[in-house]
Amino acid sequence: MFSLANRNILMEVNLFVIIPVVLVIGVMAGLAIGIFLEKRASAGTGALVAIKASTVSGRGAFALKKISEGDIIERCPALEVTDRDIGGELLNYVFYGSTESARLVVMGNGMLFNHSSTPNVAYYREQSTLGVELVLYALRDISKEEELFYSYGDDWWTTRQ
Repeated sequence: MFSLANRNILMEVNLFVIIPVVLVIGVMAGLAIGIFLEKRASAGTGALVAIKASTVSGRGAFALKKISEGDIIERCPALEVTDRDIGGELLNYVFYGSTESARLVVMGNGMLFNHSSTPNVAYYREQSTLGVELVLYALRDISKEEELFYSYGDDWWTTRQ
């Protein structure tokens, strides 16, 4: 039989082995669960757009996967305000609203698409049951990782230097 001293040594050895093993197993399980949940979350959102650094200007919107011509890329909720409510840098990020003095402050990624005179994206304003939305759709097939552009229009450029 083991003496009390031998039993204490065995317990100490077991604790020095058991605690690190439990910690390593816990970390590995946490990483695996995190990776699973991240993949599940991104797959569930159906997101088509990521915001990244643009070679054109500051930030830009990029396709996360291939987008087909006519596909709706994003439905962006918007707040319709008057042109008096908009000033400073925000003036460069709003859309024309339903009247001459109305402006749309667009939520989501819609505000961060850059301009191109040969756009691959267009948009229209739609009144939904929850309020105004700006609906972005593909003008042509768009490749994964391609930057998304719409035309700001002549009015936008004539009001800026």
